[in-house]
Amino acid sequence: MNPEKPLPNGAVTRAGAVDSPLGLLAIGAHPDDVEISCGGILALAVAQGLAVGILDLTRGELGTNGTPETRGAEAEAAARILGVPRRWNAELPDGGIDAGDRAQEWRVVEILRRARPSVILSHYREDRHPDHVQASRLVDRAWYMAGLERYDAPGPAFRPSGRYYFASRVGFTPSVVVDVTAVWDRKRKAIAAYQSQISRDASGALPTSLNEPDVLDRFEARARHFGSMIGVRYGEPLASDLPIGVRALSALFDAPRPSPGAFTG
Repeated sequence: MNPEKPLPNGAVTRAGAVDSPLGLLAIGAHPDDVEISCGGILALAVAQGLAVGILDLTRGELGTNGTPETRGAEAEAAARILGVPRRWNAELPDGGIDAGDRAQEWRVVEILRRARPSVILSHYREDRHPDHVQASRLVDRAWYMAGLERYDAPGPAFRPSGRYYFASRVGFTPSVVVDVTAVWDRKRKAIAAYQSQISRDASGALPTSLNEPDVLDRFEARARHFGSMIGVRYGEPLASDLPIGVRALSALFDAPRPSPGAFTG
């Protein structure tokens, strides 16, 4: 591995060099994954003053529609809409994400050590898309390895303290649901930035499940479903494989929840 390989945004990663630490880093297999799955959480984090970043593992070069260059431009536009100033692309092979590939693991460790996020969000472990499944496992490995002093990658050892999974094509019983009602319109606009993926208007566009005419309404329906679990209009689910600790009891007493009988009348 080249310890001074330029990142796509023009920055250069050097041994020992780190950026100012992030509060939150969302990691998706393809450009548009994080916008669809947790774009509301990212917009909310920005609104609440957290330093937020996005890492796309691939350029989406196997996508049925669009080109990697088009999706790269759309990803930049979507990040601006969400207010996220820092976005990387690991340039792993689309359709070839492999949690057992040490070179891929090394690349993600390198970026984690550079960005130093307090919390990371990544794909849930169960999904219909093989890249999503492998991305989840790859990030899990990189999260652990990044904290080992003797792991041979640029930068000082670092392990994010929080790690949560977002839902992609397969849902789950959430550990927590985040109220994203206040930023829903921003999330919807960020998804809409990916016109090459969600629109059939472009010349030569082939039909996919992502460019069905009502796809944005489908995403909204899912957010309404999870929002209803906590008595709000729109919600995004996260899962954790560890207990979620609480210091401020306001997190328990002030948490949104549905009114008794909300589902039964």
